[in-house]
Amino acid sequence: EWAAQLCERERDLQRRESVVLQQQRGAHRLRGVEQEQQRRVQSLQQQYQQEKSELEAALKQKTKENKRMKASFDSMKELNDSMKKQLNELSEQNRKLECQSRKVQARLENLQRKYESFTTHRSRETAAPKAFDPKPSKPEKPQSSKAAGKVMSHTVLTSTLRRLGEEVSRGSRVSPLFKSSCLLTRFLCSLIIIKTISQVDVLAQAVEVLSCAVRTDEGQALFLEYQALPVVLALLRSASPALLAPSLDVLLQMSSESRTLSAFLDQCSSEDFFRCASLFLRNPRLEPPLLEKMLMLLQKLSSVRSNKRLFEASALRLLLQEMHRTSGRSQAFISINLSSILLNLGTLTRS
Repeated sequence: EWAAQLCERERDLQRRESVVLQQQRGAHRLRGVEQEQQRRVQSLQQQYQQEKSELEAALKQKTKENKRMKASFDSMKELNDSMKKQLNELSEQNRKLECQSRKVQARLENLQRKYESFTTHRSRETAAPKAFDPKPSKPEKPQSSKAAGKVMSHTVLTSTLRRLGEEVSRGSRVSPLFKSSCLLTRFLCSLIIIKTISQVDVLAQAVEVLSCAVRTDEGQALFLEYQALPVVLALLRSASPALLAPSLDVLLQMSSESRTLSAFLDQCSSEDFFRCASLFLRNPRLEPPLLEKMLMLLQKLSSVRSNKRLFEASALRLLLQEMHRTSGRSQAFISINLSSILLNLGTLTRS
């Protein structure tokens, strides 16, 4: 009986031991699951913090972009308002300039009619033969009256030209008449400004318009018709550095091969032109490109036989000979033109 009890106790202890072992194994499994869950929770927390940081950074970036876009929008709105204001001001200014342009155009047409009438009247007076008058003492008064009338007419025309020049050059930097689609309007406006205005920047604009005009056959015909050569020569005499090159460009364009070349060379074949050319070449600060342009023009004039006397009278021949003697090898183009001119004048023999 005691042995049976011991066996029973031993079996009970074994059962308890197995239960305890099972409980220990269950506790170990629970501890492993708990650790795994803790690792997962920590990983999720880290992932959450990382995503949170990324989202916060993205939110800050978006906030900055929104602020920048709002600032850009505000500045664009201000710029738009400013441009609207400028557009309204420019529209008002354009309206005033158009009104001024119409007035100047009307004055210009009136001046043109007066000039044509004056030219026709003068040509009739010069063409009409003088009748013989047996009483020479009485016509003195009518002749004096005619002379006074001519002087008054010339004074009125000069005053009108000056007023027109002031009207045309007033206002914006570029006169609206310079942008006219009518070549005659642009041409006459440039001549009026060159004859009446002394501001170099305004004169430079007028000469540029004149240079563009003579690039066409119609512009070259207008240059000859309105005798614009003395106007350009006056610019050359002024010796203003900003006006010399464009003025010479006008003359060179007129001397290009065209139907008007012969008539232009005839107008240049005068003492006034040759005196101006002599004065121009004696300028001590004359740049080589300007010298080349003037020599090209003189080369064409030297081919006209009757101009030999003008080269002599203006002392141009002696000046050109001295320039040819002192010209260096680096100035080949200038030397060639000088040789051609002197050869045409008969002072240089062919080698």
